[in-house]
Amino acid sequence: MPTRPISRYFNHGLTFRWAQGDREIAVKRGYVVEGNPFIEVTRPKHFSIADRPSEDPAQDRDTWLATIPANPSDWDKPGALARIAENWATANPRSLPADNRGEGGGPTGQRR
Repeated sequence: MPTRPISRYFNHGLTFRWAQGDREIAVKRGYVVEGNPFIEVTRPKHFSIADRPSEDPAQDRDTWLATIPANPSDWDKPGALARIAENWATANPRSLPADNRGEGGGPTGQRR
């Protein structure tokens, strides 16, 4: 298991995971935390987070939907992961699960 800190952003039916020092952000289907136990500080009202203790974040590339290039020096900047994830979701609406498009104010794929 990795010993580096990992940040996660949950939105659009996806988990965006960025380990400190990595040059890419992993995009995974569903809201998941893998590997070590986690503490849910605030329970989200509209979704639950699935614990996957048997998955090793260092060895789970086959479960990724996509990767997003990232500058490792931005890892600890406030809001960086959310901004990068939202920009990716806006640019890749067809990669979002159909039932989660538009969650959090993101792209909906619908015209009015």
